[in-house]
Amino acid sequence: MAASGQDRSLRDRLARRQVYIRGKDGKDYVLRPIQPSDAPSLIRGYDAMSERGKWFRMLHAVPHLTDDMAREFCAPDPQTECCVVIDGRDDLADEILGGARVAGLGQGKAAEFSVSLRPEARGLGLARQALETVIDVAREAGNTEVWGLIARQNTAMLKLAERVGFQNKRDLDDISLVRATIAL
Repeated sequence: MAASGQDRSLRDRLARRQVYIRGKDGKDYVLRPIQPSDAPSLIRGYDAMSERGKWFRMLHAVPHLTDDMAREFCAPDPQTECCVVIDGRDDLADEILGGARVAGLGQGKAAEFSVSLRPEARGLGLARQALETVIDVAREAGNTEVWGLIARQNTAMLKLAERVGFQNKRDLDDISLVRATIAL
């Protein structure tokens, strides 16, 4: 007997492109797993970011994603990682707008998150919904917490983490970073 849409795992619904998020612009956006064919769009989206935004995303200077880097980002290990992307619309219909990733999936583990968006997608509430989705994936996988490192100067990401329910504390190893943690 086939499972109903409500019985399927979140990862299965994402793979079937059955998860939509609504932007503050009133439009629905598809949230789906990243795939190898997204590498060129990932590079274009990264190139559209400011130098400061790139530093915030990588926590060190990476002026441009190489083809090899993009391919690696677009092929996460399905056993331990989930990366969801937001399909663009209208003028950006053939692009990914950004997304969220969680790594270290597994029963009883702490998983690490990251989030990024193209500049054109900021302010639509999409980052929050993508982050909440990967938190739900981690919860479904049996993780006990989700954490991430955020540059202390990245006030937008720190505020997003707080709104989602993360506890933000100074990283003990690097004063320039904040460790955001949420218990599942």
